[in-house]
Amino acid sequence: MNEDYFEDDFDFNEEHDDSSFNSIYKTVENEEIYDKAIDYFVRSNYKAIEENGIDMERMQLYSLDNSVLEQLKSTIQFMIEYFIEREEYEKCAVLNKYMPELNKI
Repeated sequence: MNEDYFEDDFDFNEEHDDSSFNSIYKTVENEEIYDKAIDYFVRSNYKAIEENGIDMERMQLYSLDNSVLEQLKSTIQFMIEYFIEREEYEKCAVLNKYMPELNKI
């Protein structure tokens, strides 16, 4: 949770209106929704890569724009870091095997 939402001089013994607590609750709720969405998308991407792989030949053929390739590298790197944080190293190994080939393109 982001501490920026809490003021240093917040006194829990004082009376506060509900809007302060509602604001904090909404922030926490939004962060939880964001975290769940990121988890869903990372795992969905991983599943697609695990099942179908990444067609490097097709990437080279159709990747006229380097931004597409950079986006793919960035996404895979994000996914690797995500799985490292969760100690899911077997998934990192699957993703890591594509990085040398992607870096060659």
